[in-house]
Amino acid sequence: MKPTTKPTRTAEQRAEEEAVRRQHKANPIRECPAGTINRNSFAAILRLLARLKALRESQGLTLADLAERMEMDAPALSRLETGKMLNPTLATLHKWAEALGQKLEVDLSPST
Repeated sequence: MKPTTKPTRTAEQRAEEEAVRRQHKANPIRECPAGTINRNSFAAILRLLARLKALRESQGLTLADLAERMEMDAPALSRLETGKMLNPTLATLHKWAEALGQKLEVDLSPST
């Protein structure tokens, strides 16, 4: 739920925020932050999530049905499925696949 009112900030807090904005405008980030994955890996995660969602839908399962099978909170599963939370653990992905009657296979290959 979005807040209906803006938080009140002191003049000092507003000045700090403005200083950060000016700093980023003058010196924007040109490299990915440490720990981020590349575009292809990100796309692979999105494709996997889309496949899992399509499987759930093709089996006529609701999010609540699948979450119950996975022993997981339905809103958390929804955030994963919609891409609002993009950091599922391998354990979660395995449970997800198993709850859909599938087997998740993870492979390792040289990057191109």
